[in-house]
Amino acid sequence: PEETDKRFVPDPFYPGERMYRTGDLVKWTEDGELIYLGRKDHQVNIRGFRIELSEIEAQLLALNEVKEAVVTTVKDASDQDALVAYVITDEEAATLKESLKHTLPDYMVPSWIIKLDQLPMTANGKVDLKALPAPDVEANQTAYEAPRDEVEALLCGIWEDVLGVSQVGIHDHFFFLGGDSIKGIQMASRLTQEGWKLDMKLLFQYPTIAELRPYIEEADLLTADQSPVEGEVILTPIQRWFFERNFSSQHHWNQSVMLHAANGLDEVLVKQVLEQMMTHHDALRLVYPIEEGRIIQRHRGVDENDVAVDVIEVQGERSQQIQQVEKLANEVQASISLTEGPLVKPAIFRTDHGDHLLLVVHHLVIDGVSWRIFLEDFMALYEQAKRGEELTLPEKTHSFQAYAQKLTEYAVSDELLAERDYWKKVLGHLTAPLQKDHVTEDQRMLHTKTIRFTLSEEETRSLLTEVHEAYHTEINDILLTALGLTLKEWTEEDRHFIHLEGHGREDILPAVNVSRTIGWFTSMYPVLLDLSHAEDLSYQIKLLKEELRHIPNKGIGYGVLKYLTPDKMKDGLAFDVTPDISFNYLGQFDEQIGGCELSRSTWQAGQSLSPESEKPHALDIVGFVEQGMFHMTISYHQLEFEEQTMEQFKDLLEKNVKALISHCVSQDEAQITPSDVGDDDLTMDELEKLMDIF
Repeated sequence: PEETDKRFVPDPFYPGERMYRTGDLVKWTEDGELIYLGRKDHQVNIRGFRIELSEIEAQLLALNEVKEAVVTTVKDASDQDALVAYVITDEEAATLKESLKHTLPDYMVPSWIIKLDQLPMTANGKVDLKALPAPDVEANQTAYEAPRDEVEALLCGIWEDVLGVSQVGIHDHFFFLGGDSIKGIQMASRLTQEGWKLDMKLLFQYPTIAELRPYIEEADLLTADQSPVEGEVILTPIQRWFFERNFSSQHHWNQSVMLHAANGLDEVLVKQVLEQMMTHHDALRLVYPIEEGRIIQRHRGVDENDVAVDVIEVQGERSQQIQQVEKLANEVQASISLTEGPLVKPAIFRTDHGDHLLLVVHHLVIDGVSWRIFLEDFMALYEQAKRGEELTLPEKTHSFQAYAQKLTEYAVSDELLAERDYWKKVLGHLTAPLQKDHVTEDQRMLHTKTIRFTLSEEETRSLLTEVHEAYHTEINDILLTALGLTLKEWTEEDRHFIHLEGHGREDILPAVNVSRTIGWFTSMYPVLLDLSHAEDLSYQIKLLKEELRHIPNKGIGYGVLKYLTPDKMKDGLAFDVTPDISFNYLGQFDEQIGGCELSRSTWQAGQSLSPESEKPHALDIVGFVEQGMFHMTISYHQLEFEEQTMEQFKDLLEKNVKALISHCVSQDEAQITPSDVGDDDLTMDELEKLMDIF
């Protein structure tokens, strides 16, 4: 009776009658037609993709070598659903798998193909799935696929190092493993050093090694000039923005790192290493004298690389030492002269529990990606110096000087000028100004306060990896959706402009490689966060993802058009949008320091920005991962916002980040958007209609 009730159900069209439930999945069209989609009990989810098992069976049976076939699912070694095929054939399983790859996408190729003499059958003539032998999960697990040639082997090794995972197969997804655009740059840089090159834009379209392999090309034999760069350098857009703001304390606008060496440091070796780095990384020798009323960006000579390494003995109790070091660090931070140089200032604070090394560099010559290069090279050189070896670094990539010159030429190119219509459209939107608790003319950093929230290690792991399987996103898609939701809830407005900061190293200049070049490359451009579809979270995530993908070249062209393109070529493009909010995801810092006796210090590095300098934005929101946990800081002006207001904003932002993590990891199926299929003209609605049909 129970089985009968499951199969013969009440007929909703004819009360008192019953209809038979077939178990087939169909779609009812508007004109009353039923479209057969397959057996409901034959559809499974693998890696977020909905799969019809009979489709795989059909492709197996299409092979001449296969007489009979059935496909089902089992749990793999990670307790995830995986596909297994049972076949009657004389062919080898590995050969069948290679044949299937020509007709099926990777996620539909069975992890195991098991040969049988005959398929077990039930009494009513169907395959008895329960009687099929289980695969040897440990011995025969083939979800991991090894590299097939030396380039794939090289890529697997680079991904393992950059992503910090133990084993990468050619079908592993870069972003599902925790990759982001900054790690993509590191990967491309390592690849270039090995004599190969990759257009970074392709990584987003082909995020597995197997998919990327056809697009990996041999790097150009021409290498960058290895001699020290001399002479003037054209100011780049972000540098022009800096001088345009006319900050009160331009000399004190730094980035810095504090390192700890438990066994102490040799100041002679530190000096030797830094001088070698300033010879190799030419931008570290830049200075900014004023000549005839104009700011000049010019290199100091290599013979002027006299780096003074101050060594300061710190005495007293630990708490007193911490306070003393912070006070001394502030003095180092304020000691840089843009006109005289050098723009690199080190100091060693010697304590009874090891040395703390402060490295201060003016922001005009360094950025977040550059710090990764800086620290990696510093560690390598310091180890070489300790061993008494000759100090050597990998070959230079193209200089900041060459990059700036090519960027100026790019500013008048047809490729860039084609972006004008996009930016006109974006800047044409009207948004309400950010409401503040108070209005003040005193914009000094002195009044800045920073608050933060931190995710747990488990939440961070989900944010970096698991969340992206649902909609094929990267971390900025999720964080900016969370920010948009927060602003909507906080202000009751759907649309907000923000300044989005990017690494600025997009591959737009032919024959220019800056993957190992230190300098300030940051791009900053306005982005419209439109949260008018917030009631449908799935649609909203995909919509914002697509908006970000449609920004030409990750926004680098905006600053070039504004600051480098001649006015007569701007075609009336106005740059009058000045967002009150800036957002920047800095990536993961954990991997920056490793394989060396140095570690990141927990002591304060002092004030990187002068307290007397003006705050560029009302709200500066920064995300980063350190020690396995995601942190988000919110810097605000205390004379403009009440503490209670900003605590509310922070709590809303944390809530929305966590809500998006929960939403994404709970999705059973992966959903694609137009950018995933490489179609710039297809809209979200058009794609969803196509998906409904198929």
